[in-house]
Amino acid sequence: MKSPLRAALVFAATSTLAACATLTGRAPEGTANEAAWQARLTELDALDSWELSGRVGVATAKDGGSGSLDWKQQGAELSFDFRGPLGAGTVHMEGDTQALHVQSSRGDDFITTDPEQDFTTHLHMPMPVFSMRYWLLGIPDPGAPYSKTVDAHGEPMTLKQRDWAVEYQEFTVVQGLSLPVRFILTRGDIRIKVAVNEWNLAPAAAMP
Repeated sequence: MKSPLRAALVFAATSTLAACATLTGRAPEGTANEAAWQARLTELDALDSWELSGRVGVATAKDGGSGSLDWKQQGAELSFDFRGPLGAGTVHMEGDTQALHVQSSRGDDFITTDPEQDFTTHLHMPMPVFSMRYWLLGIPDPGAPYSKTVDAHGEPMTLKQRDWAVEYQEFTVVQGLSLPVRFILTRGDIRIKVAVNEWNLAPAAAMP
């Protein structure tokens, strides 16, 4: 039986998300709606500035853990804060599609042009940051071939790209746009689960 405190926390978290968006599960059975998928790509590709906050769990063959994430995107520039998994401590990165400056509470401080490889080497935390900028929105990275399955609403069910597989489980509607709130990234024995608590599509302030 749930304690009153736990029940209150669950209700508060649910109410906060419901206040800013409408959750949608997987679409009903039906044929893939390619026209709606193409319209989705056009809409979300034009989304220039956005922010999200949520939770992320990372599991590899040897380790695992969970933590929080905050992502701020303004055009090609991103600012990303990550706390928790795999002993990485607090990680902050900022930069653009060419290079990222990465710092951690463990003392890591480096510039990377290949964050997926360097995150694995320095932080033991594989994360395809450059492509995630698109996968978080539920669209493919335009810089690489991909395959996908979509539902009757044109929302992606699966996306395969750059040797990663993305399984989308739940969406929310924010300001008329359908955005993911639960999805899983896998590659080999690596599994990254993302749960978005809040989307903010208001214009982002200029990054320092």
